[in-house]
Amino acid sequence: MRSGHPLTDNDRWPWLEQLRQQIERSLSARENAVLACSALKRAYRDRLHVSDEIKFVFLRGDHALVEKQLRSRHGHFMNAALLQSQFHDLEEPESDENVLTVDLGRKPQELVDEIKATLHFAD
Repeated sequence: MRSGHPLTDNDRWPWLEQLRQQIERSLSARENAVLACSALKRAYRDRLHVSDEIKFVFLRGDHALVEKQLRSRHGHFMNAALLQSQFHDLEEPESDENVLTVDLGRKPQELVDEIKATLHFAD
């Protein structure tokens, strides 16, 4: 992505496997963890869902909003020109996936507060 080329499923699977292994290690150690990734497809989320203890949060925003936020990042590897490829691959979570959907467009702390309250996480 850094070079301006969108990732393919073949590019993503080894990375997703590493994330799955990290999730399994955290669960085994009984550690709390937050892992941020663009699990764009249901198959990716299914691979990462190793336990019912895993909670997914989908940060939803339209292309214009996400592009604006992306362009405001400094020093981030994601090329804004690749955003359309991400939206093309996106499979929004279905109701049977039990994913918390949070709409973007607010301050980060407001999003965090909503997530923590909805998932019943204490400070």
